Amino acid sequence: MMNRYPPLRICCWLAVVLVISAALAAPAQAQTTLVVAPEGAYTTIDAALAAADPGDVIEVRGGVYPAPLVIDKSVSLMGVNQPVIDGAGQGSLVLINAPDVVFQGFTVRHSGHSLTHEDTGIVIQAPRVTVADNLLDDVLFGIYFANAADGLARNNIIRGKPLDESMRGDSIRVWYSNDVQLVGNDLSTGRDTLIWYANNIVIRDNAIHDNRYGLHFMYNKNAVVENNVIENNAVGAYMMYSAGLVMTGNQFIHNRGASGYGVAFKDMDNARVTGNSFIGNVSAVYLDNSPSLYDVNNIFSENFLAYNDVGLTALPSVKRNIFQNNTFLENYQQVSVQGRGDLLGNLWDKDGIGNYWSNYVGYDRAGDGVGDLPFRAEKLFESLTDAHPALRLFAYSPTTQALDFAASAFPSLRPDPKVIDTAPRMRYHLPPEITARPRDVSLPLLAVGLALLGVGAAVWGLAARGQPVRSLQTIQAGVPAGAE
Repeated sequence: MMNRYPPLRICCWLAVVLVISAALAAPAQAQTTLVVAPEGAYTTIDAALAAADPGDVIEVRGGVYPAPLVIDKSVSLMGVNQPVIDGAGQGSLVLINAPDVVFQGFTVRHSGHSLTHEDTGIVIQAPRVTVADNLLDDVLFGIYFANAADGLARNNIIRGKPLDESMRGDSIRVWYSNDVQLVGNDLSTGRDTLIWYANNIVIRDNAIHDNRYGLHFMYNKNAVVENNVIENNAVGAYMMYSAGLVMTGNQFIHNRGASGYGVAFKDMDNARVTGNSFIGNVSAVYLDNSPSLYDVNNIFSENFLAYNDVGLTALPSVKRNIFQNNTFLENYQQVSVQGRGDLLGNLWDKDGIGNYWSNYVGYDRAGDGVGDLPFRAEKLFESLTDAHPALRLFAYSPTTQALDFAASAFPSLRPDPKVIDTAPRMRYHLPPEITARPRDVSLPLLAVGLALLGVGAAVWGLAARGQPVRSLQTIQAGVPAGAE
């Protein structure tokens, strides 16, 4: 009988099985730690990189090392005692070209000055790179994710060059890099934190201050921006041509450049803006053609807009935004329309819940926390300043009061309302993050304030009893009543 399996073929199959079994049984290559130090086995980072295998750890112990540092292997570089990568004012400093790199615990300083070449502290050009706990100082661009998905920048401090805003580079730039996370960084003296053509970005717990634009978005989807403090920039955040944004728990404080928006939306669709605080900006929120699609809404809820020059500024074409349960507190102007028209194409209350307006003069007879009369934004002087912003120079003059009084007395002078909220709230609550912010309270000023309050109470008490009100000078001089 003829053999179905020739001996040669059987031997080949046995050899293959033995090779596979040996490969599966072989232990994984152990991770090696290479130490770079003046007295160590390696005195330069480049030498350690040349000797390292993928997965190894290179521990760099102090010292100053020249740039550029090019990382072409999937290794972890861990700084001990904050070693320095110094560029001496030339070019980019650290270039990460391999995936799964960790670069942690370094000082990276003194990049070049060329905007054309985009001189950068750390350039990332591979996926799954983590850059953490580094100080980047005197760098034109800070961290640049260039076609580098799934990256993480965590707990870095980035200080740009002391240049005019137009000559700076971006603190962080994310370009064509999806699923990047920016967490816990401190960013200042840069141009923007720029997110371009990148989806599913998470920006959380960062301090972004003293830049041009705190955040600048273009052509992104499904970003999450939460619990950041964005303060003292020319513009807090400018969000453009994007969709699916979730913005919650952020603080936009004192962003007062030429535009001075807390957050500006242009052609933004399906945004959810919830639980943010906008304090002391030129305009807390600015809307331009947002949403741009006819079948979606942007939702603004539970936001706190206080002590801004303008609470909300929008173009008259803006429609389909829903405003519910927001607080508009003591903004000089609650709502401004840039140009002729109104904002009645937006929804200002939903399910019987509107917004709090500090200049609402209605009442709540039922005691349910909702005003019985609608809030109507229809002041004559505000309408004039919408068309001619230079008139805000006369904001607190008697002319302002006279115009608004005339409009209230003569309905023919009253402008059409810009906003109608049919369920205005009667009460508001301060956000926890605002009440928790430290305050510099001067005890002498506090004492003077309490004294003046006491004098005012005494004067009011005398007036309430029908006695002639005495001047503050006679009270301070101790002149008896009736002897003036």
